[in-house]
Amino acid sequence: MTQPATSPPDLPETAPSSLAHHIRRTFSLALPIIVARTALIVMFTVDTIMTGWSGSDELAFLGLGIAPQLVLMLVAMGALQSTVVLTAQAIGAGDGARTGAILRSSLMHAALLGAIVCALSLFAERFFLATGQTPELAAGAARVTLHFAWGIPAVLLFMATNFFLEATGHPRVGMWIMLAINAVNVLLNGFLALGWLGLAPPLGAVGAVIASSTLRWAAFAVALVVVLRMARRQGDPFGVVAAFTESGAFIASFNGVTGRRIRSIGIPMGIAQGVESAAFATIVLMAGMLGTAAVAAHQVTMSLLTFVFMMAIGTGGATAIRVGNAVGRGSAEDTRLAGWTGIGIGAILPIPFSILFLTAPNLAAQLFTDDPAVLAITQKTLFIAGLVLSFDATMGVVLGALRGLGDVWMPMIMQSAAFWCFGIPSAYLLVFHAGFGPPGLFAALLIGILVSLSLLLPRFHVITRDGIKRA
Repeated sequence: MTQPATSPPDLPETAPSSLAHHIRRTFSLALPIIVARTALIVMFTVDTIMTGWSGSDELAFLGLGIAPQLVLMLVAMGALQSTVVLTAQAIGAGDGARTGAILRSSLMHAALLGAIVCALSLFAERFFLATGQTPELAAGAARVTLHFAWGIPAVLLFMATNFFLEATGHPRVGMWIMLAINAVNVLLNGFLALGWLGLAPPLGAVGAVIASSTLRWAAFAVALVVVLRMARRQGDPFGVVAAFTESGAFIASFNGVTGRRIRSIGIPMGIAQGVESAAFATIVLMAGMLGTAAVAAHQVTMSLLTFVFMMAIGTGGATAIRVGNAVGRGSAEDTRLAGWTGIGIGAILPIPFSILFLTAPNLAAQLFTDDPAVLAITQKTLFIAGLVLSFDATMGVVLGALRGLGDVWMPMIMQSAAFWCFGIPSAYLLVFHAGFGPPGLFAALLIGILVSLSLLLPRFHVITRDGIKRA
């Protein structure tokens, strides 16, 4: 039997490549990742839009209810990105046959992290009350949290599998899976959230998250079947079957060398993701203190901002893989060029959306709500979000480039300082003392992002100038 190549489409690259080559390769890898990540967020967006049709109260329940869960989920997803780093560097070094053990360990860690998030969701209502929310808002949001939580293990398991597929040169698998479940999600939202055809009573925000949680489990099941079938059909080039059938495989997933490397790289990446996400969630809580209309407007703005940011997530993921491959090959020049190419692409892609948010904010906001009070606030918050987009995307991609290098602890410290020493204090001052209201929340995010960029960009330059080594 002819053994398939164990390298993604980029490889082998034995000599430093041109800028045009890096642009072409980054785009070819980034586009399906962008589509897959965007489809993941489209599920949140569809949930938000269709919940908004149930009323502004339901929209507020959804926005507040998923805010802490998103923080926890994104922390876990950040930690699981170590799958990409380790897999890409191993393939770049010609060690692809051992990457199945990375997938196995990543799945075990994903399951554990998902279980922890589910357990924490049981305390949601008490948490919301402790942060100053009204009893009605806290109760409604807590119901959303509980039904969102049981889908989080599926999200993490799917992402671990999809990270492996992307790093091994199969990014289109996750893209097609996510596109398919998004199509079904619209129908399920209609049936469960809005009560279409009378098949179920309209459940509003709770119905929307029940639909999405169910489909996330379906996505993971399909992705895992695809990985296993590809491994058996192609002769197991990445050692997937061998890793899952190895004696003591599950214990090795935590206690072995691979498990320790997953954690040593993943923990600081998860913390870094959590730092930023917690800052965003803290701002949601501040919006909740300004009233239901403010938190609903904030949810609309964040949904659109997050949707556009998926381009940065996809480009950052592609950049991490490209940089990781170059590090594995030991090519310092390709490492630098792969990183800066991705960073440039990341900064440019959101510009059309920035123009839309700056010039016609109501056009986008009206997809979510027709409430005049919410629209009046959203028009202002979206304008500020238009200024945020390109800087936020650049930050996301430079983080991807640093992760590809295996540089994780110092970026985490830099992000923590940027958001918690500058962003959150600025939000408090702008909103509650300077009287800027909800738009001040997004102005504060821009401050945190700019401080973060001023630290991260020089960091990438210094590391790639002084030499590279495999994580």
